[in-house]
Amino acid sequence: MTSRRQGEGESVQRPSDDSLRRARTNLRSLVSDGPSQLPSLNLVADGIRLELEKHGQVAILYVSLDRYGRLEPIFGWRIVADILDAVAANLDGMAGSALRRLDVVSDFTLTDDAFIVLLSPPRAAETIADDDLAAVTRRVYERLQSLLLNDLAPGVYDRVHPSVGSAIMSADEGLTFEQNLQNGIALAMQAAEREAAAYGDALEKTLADCVRRNELEPLFEPVVDQRAQAVVGYRSAVRGPFYSPVRLPDVLLDVARRSSLLAAYGIAARETTVTAAAGLKPDDLLFLGCASGELPNAAVVAVSEFYSLNQALVPQHVVFEIDADELGVNTASTLRTLADVREMGFQLCLSGLGAQFTTLELIAEARPDFLCLDPVLVANVGVEQTPIEVVQLLVRFCDRIGAELIATGVRSADQQQQLLRSGVELFCGELFARPDTQLPAVTFAV
Repeated sequence: MTSRRQGEGESVQRPSDDSLRRARTNLRSLVSDGPSQLPSLNLVADGIRLELEKHGQVAILYVSLDRYGRLEPIFGWRIVADILDAVAANLDGMAGSALRRLDVVSDFTLTDDAFIVLLSPPRAAETIADDDLAAVTRRVYERLQSLLLNDLAPGVYDRVHPSVGSAIMSADEGLTFEQNLQNGIALAMQAAEREAAAYGDALEKTLADCVRRNELEPLFEPVVDQRAQAVVGYRSAVRGPFYSPVRLPDVLLDVARRSSLLAAYGIAARETTVTAAAGLKPDDLLFLGCASGELPNAAVVAVSEFYSLNQALVPQHVVFEIDADELGVNTASTLRTLADVREMGFQLCLSGLGAQFTTLELIAEARPDFLCLDPVLVANVGVEQTPIEVVQLLVRFCDRIGAELIATGVRSADQQQQLLRSGVELFCGELFARPDTQLPAVTFAV
């Protein structure tokens, strides 16, 4: 390979050891890439070598997708594949437009949620100008943002953020071809990670502002016993300001979990929720979403403060709700915490039941009072036979462990009737009331 040597006085940018290690690992997995049906490294390596021999450099774009909130539990398990397919098609479509200043050597999947695009210099130039590369990087980011906003399911844009990094892969004749490629990918990966970190910092600052300005707003959904035609309580969630990137409750909680603000957010969220639930009747239950890690503090605060804010809320009327997946993290400690919270008089609810069966043993061990069916499972009731069979199994499971089962996300009377026939008795969803900042009223058909 004929390539340009780096000049003695020219500074060479080097990737960090961690980025280089991950680049090596990812490149090894690209020797064969059957599942994605995109070109694997062994199919594009010759083209990259030719570019390095001709120009001494190739530009690299690294596109990663950072996820916030709950994708699969809201859109179904196929959503990530749909997003990756759409991004791949978009990158391919940009080859003749947004990337026209440079020639695309190849693009292929690098990891499960990231892509790499290799670019050669413009035909009229020997090297890639920084301005050209910066313009292309910016354009790719803007196009992917537009894709997420306009071409996919509503709400995907709020939960997926593309980070685009770029770097120049230079031909250093002191390194092998694979080592040159590793360095280039590692540098582009680092640039994308800086962009992702900056976006994460912006979200954390937005969350801090929401807590400081008391801009968190509670939402309530009634939990309905259809046979008794009565409301037994209200599930609650908290959202941010309407025009904020953390306006969705699941995104808001996810950002809090990733930051050092989880405790402050949790206290503020529960205070605004308990205060807003002023219309609770003496026997109504209030379901409060909570991360398992903050549950000990939340329970202590509930004992000391909830009753002063809302005299309907004795511990027996408060149901702390956590996601069933959290049982798999620090399991022994989490189970002890749940037992302590129950001993304090509170009730427990685990959500996401049916999303995966591997947690059923832990769920039985946690002895919850309530379990919530996963809304995606509920959405498929009436569409396919399998969801009904799964629901029937879970009804029997709940009977065995002594928990009451709540179907969440119920949108139609047909769904409700099929769930009733399968043994479900408690329901929550738009069929009865849309989430509201005040306790919604429910009118039962005579």
